[in-house]
Amino acid sequence: MITSPLAVITGVVVPGDGRGRVLGFPTANLECEPPALPDDGIYAAWVRVDDDPHPWAASVSVGTNPTFAGARERRIEVHLHDVEIDLYGRMLTVDLVARLRPTLRFDAVDDLIEQTADDVARCRALLDAAAGVGS
Repeated sequence: MITSPLAVITGVVVPGDGRGRVLGFPTANLECEPPALPDDGIYAAWVRVDDDPHPWAASVSVGTNPTFAGARERRIEVHLHDVEIDLYGRMLTVDLVARLRPTLRFDAVDDLIEQTADDVARCRALLDAAAGVGS
C-alpha cells in the first residue's frame, strides 16, 4: 500500500444531494474542518471508516460539481469501491494517494457518467498495483 498520501482528510459523512447514487456511483459527502484542501480534482484514495484499520479503495472528488447548476461550496465526495454500507454519521479518514485529473464541467450527464466509470477503473488499477494485487 502507498504509505505517503498527498493529503489526509478526515470528516463525518453527511447527507448530500443524492445525485451520486442516481448516477450509479454513490458517494459519502464529508463534513470536515476547513483545512487546506488539495486542488480540485479526482483522486485515488484509501479510506478507513471510524476506528477500523482496514482501508477501502475509493475514488474521491474534491470540488464544486461544475456540471450541475447553482453556486456550490467545495466538497469532498467519496465513492467506496465494492462496498455498500450505511456511512451516515460515521467518521472517514481519507488518504489521497494520486490525483487522476482536474475537475471538469460536462455538457451532458451521460458524459459525466462515462468519465466517472473510467475514473473508477483507473483508481482500481492504481490502488490494486499499490497493494500488490495481481502480482
